[in-house]
Amino acid sequence: MNQTHTRAIEALQPFIHIANSNSATSPRFVANIITNATSHPHTYVFAELLETPTIQSLQSPDIPPEYQGYLKLLEIFAWGTWQDYQASSSSSSSSSSSAKNIKANNETYIATPNLPKLSSEQAQKLRLLSLLSLATTIKPLTYSALQSALSLPDIGDLESLVTSAIYSSLLGARLSPSSNPPTVNVTSVAPLRDVQPQSLGKMITQLTEWEARCGEVARDLEAEIEAVKANAAIRGIKETEYKEMYDVRVKARKQDAGAPGTGGGVGNAAPVARRGPLGIRRGPRGLFGGNKREADDIEQDDGFFDAGDGMDIDEGAGSGRGNGSRTKRVLGGRRD
Repeated sequence: MNQTHTRAIEALQPFIHIANSNSATSPRFVANIITNATSHPHTYVFAELLETPTIQSLQSPDIPPEYQGYLKLLEIFAWGTWQDYQASSSSSSSSSSSAKNIKANNETYIATPNLPKLSSEQAQKLRLLSLLSLATTIKPLTYSALQSALSLPDIGDLESLVTSAIYSSLLGARLSPSSNPPTVNVTSVAPLRDVQPQSLGKMITQLTEWEARCGEVARDLEAEIEAVKANAAIRGIKETEYKEMYDVRVKARKQDAGAPGTGGGVGNAAPVARRGPLGIRRGPRGLFGGNKREADDIEQDDGFFDAGDGMDIDEGAGSGRGNGSRTKRVLGGRRD
């Protein structure tokens, strides 16, 4: 529950206790309870007080006319507005139904036909409560709309009222007097208005419709979840089949590579020895069965090799030939 709402309920409890505990139910006594409750600076909800038998006794036809309007006044404080107070008048009255200022006992009162006059504290309280209702119904909440609805022709009085509501935690708002038009930008509204009993049927209908829409959204989400699960299952099956096929092919390649005569070095096939450029037998580990680095050193090109040819050896003079001429013989290749 909102903290401001809790404080408002706590502030109303003494008046409820008085209404329930005192056996005296004279119209004047009941009227005083309503006047004191609506004038208290921290009371903003009144439905619980309104439901007590003491307050409801004002509906009796035996109540004097001067006290009959107090029940209606408490209802306006509970869920009505400043405009409702101004509009309430006797159907038989031909006078204007607008509120009038009356000076009495150095205090300003606002009187409306058929309703009790309001003290300055009550007028301030009713305007604050009306501001809460207007903040949820008027978009944008302009200065001109508020001045008309709250009977505040002076802009300073309007800004003072809104500031009081902000500091009392009734509204979260910011004044924008320089905007066009000047506006009150509301960010939050305290839940301090009571629900009119006649509006309960409409609220139940709206909540029922909202529940039906939520059910449709929930069903759509469930269908989407099932579709995602089904797609994920299909992908899992395909991935499993692909992995099985991959493993089978890898295994087949390994078997082919290890078959005899394939040169894969697996199975019973012995490594095939190769011969180098000098006709020297070369094993799988290089020349003379040594390591690869030694074989690379031996096979390095020293300038005596021609690509595709053998090796020329100059036997030189004194090789046993009579004329001392130099002859060449070819090893491991052919001589053109």
